[in-house]
Amino acid sequence: MFPVPSHGCLNFHRNTDFPWRNDLPRIASGQEAYLVYAAHCAELLGEVATPREAAALVVAHLPSRRPTTLSTAGPAPGSSTSSPG
Repeated sequence: MFPVPSHGCLNFHRNTDFPWRNDLPRIASGQEAYLVYAAHCAELLGEVATPREAAALVVAHLPSRRPTTLSTAGPAPGSSTSSPG
């Protein structure tokens, strides 16, 4: 999980290469609280007073199973990219 701050939010991504997957909760700074949103900002998970509480809420709402990460790095070392000919 990689933290990515942007536009007043702390987003979390599974990968470092574009395209990023926005399927993890995020933290937004509010006027006097931290707002924690579900993936894709589908719903507000909670409003808390401290960064520690916000992080705990994110962890509590992480998916239980880690899906396969898409990679844009190319083929694995030692694999063949050409077709037999």
